[in-house]
Amino acid sequence: RLRERGGREMAPNSSAGEGAELGDLEGLSRVPTEEVVANSARHMERCHAQRSRFTPDSYLSECLRLSASSYRGTIFPESDPVLMDLDDRMVRIPKLYPAADGGYAVVSHSYVSGPSAAKSRGTDVVYYYDEAKPSTITAAIRFGLQAASIVLPAHGYAASVHGGAVEAVLDDALGTVVRHCRSVWMATSDFKAKLRRPCPVGETLLLESRVEETHKGGLWAITKGEVKDRSGQVVATAEAKMVDTLALADLMRK
Repeated sequence: RLRERGGREMAPNSSAGEGAELGDLEGLSRVPTEEVVANSARHMERCHAQRSRFTPDSYLSECLRLSASSYRGTIFPESDPVLMDLDDRMVRIPKLYPAADGGYAVVSHSYVSGPSAAKSRGTDVVYYYDEAKPSTITAAIRFGLQAASIVLPAHGYAASVHGGAVEAVLDDALGTVVRHCRSVWMATSDFKAKLRRPCPVGETLLLESRVEETHKGGLWAITKGEVKDRSGQVVATAEAKMVDTLALADLMRK
């Protein structure tokens, strides 16, 4: 088992690789913001120039190729029964993003997933693909104390998960499901969620997101999702309209 500075043990699913990724993120944080913004713009220009290479089929193919090494979470228990069940029934997949070389890069960090989100914000997401449901993605999610709406350490008290954290995870999932079956370039245009019951801290939950409707020209798609607890009760639901940013840009130029 790894130990952090001061000798404290890291979470069971932490790894030296995740430590390196956190180090890379810390290095990037020291780069001037305007330089990161400029580099990001150049990155997307190179990706857009190769847009024909970034298709839903190529995205899914790369996800499946990288399955064995895909992210398995940071704050999940090592023998989490939900993860074990999903590993038996589905294919664990990474989240990817277009890279300037014409391939895909693994998204090691995002606002809600990856080791930095798990350690800093208490949100952890592991994605799965089921070939029997090609327009759907399933995720195991877990919230740590950092995601609680109120924490009183001196009183040993933590409230349920902040609604904004639940909504952020849902938004991420609803924006991810379109990549392998509609368009790699889609982004959230409209989003609405309903919080149906308190979301528990420290419990592994299931999230399913799916594409419900697609514009015949491919400009937008409607996605829906829900989070359920271990008893199968619905914790939260969401619906989003995803817009293909490249298709929209083409339309605006006409």
